Amino acid sequence: MGLPAGVSKKKRGHARWVALLLFCGLIFLAVKTGWAGFGWAHIKSLTIPRDDALLSWVPSDSQAVAIVDPHQVSPISLGPTQGLLRSSFERLRGDIQKATGVDLAFDVDKMAVTPGLAVMRGRFDGDRIAQKLSDFGYVKAEYEGHHYLVRAGEDALLIADDGVAIYGDEGAVKASVDAHGGQSLAHNEPVLARLAQIGWNHPLIGTVRLGADKPSLRSMITGASGPHSVTFAMRAVKGIEFEASVEVGSPTAAQELGKLLDDKRAGAVELLHTLGIDSPVNVADIVRATSVRVDAPSASVRISGNIPPESLDAFIRAARSSPVLIETYKAYRLYQLLMPTP
Repeated sequence: MGLPAGVSKKKRGHARWVALLLFCGLIFLAVKTGWAGFGWAHIKSLTIPRDDALLSWVPSDSQAVAIVDPHQVSPISLGPTQGLLRSSFERLRGDIQKATGVDLAFDVDKMAVTPGLAVMRGRFDGDRIAQKLSDFGYVKAEYEGHHYLVRAGEDALLIADDGVAIYGDEGAVKASVDAHGGQSLAHNEPVLARLAQIGWNHPLIGTVRLGADKPSLRSMITGASGPHSVTFAMRAVKGIEFEASVEVGSPTAAQELGKLLDDKRAGAVELLHTLGIDSPVNVADIVRATSVRVDAPSASVRISGNIPPESLDAFIRAARSSPVLIETYKAYRLYQLLMPTP
């Protein structure tokens, strides 16, 4: 004997409400745990990787900037678990998470890095970070209406309202705030054009300005001008795939630079011997496989190649045992320890 029609409809109505409440609960949980933001950022990384707004916090006079997209980096691509690259990243990730509660692999969606500044987009709990860093001697300060944390004479961290974290020394953080309200790399058309040309759909892209974007009268008269910039991109799929574009003043200069680079391939091997790096990697084979191509219309030289994962790890291990690099690092550390901080 079946249930009355009214009872059946009532049960179905209750089931719909339960399903709706369960769905809303899952959405709330995803938002609170950060998975919703992580998923949306991952979709944007695959479909719209360009992020000019992040560069609005980078001062326009920055000579170099690199942009890292963690959503396009697979931990496996960093090499074996015990490899130097992966173990170093995991160690840094753990240290930062203990100190701030920020997981570099989950909470950071994109990062713009200059020699003295790091601008990160992601999910950051400002109050929690402030509480944890207070144990490390960081205090609250304010500049142009923005609150930040600073440890006197060392570094500072600012959490902006739009999910942006800015890290550097105090002067760099203040310069970043000034750039956001005025001139920044987001308004630098030559820099944006170079990044667009190399492609935003890489885990790592960057550009370094080596000279003025426009040649001087003297360089026009003499016909001698150095490279204007170097723009690069890297992707870790089967090892490290790299691409670089060296921009010069004219198509003729690009032809000459391309020929010189092609002639100097053997110099890479000689440089390793000079630095005392006895690498088990056959560097000559990697250099020979690297492509050097002249792009006359854009007055640039394009370089591309691949470093296998086993070769990269072996090379890094060999570099760490280089007597020249070891002594250079010791001298640098001695300088750091002896020089008083401001």
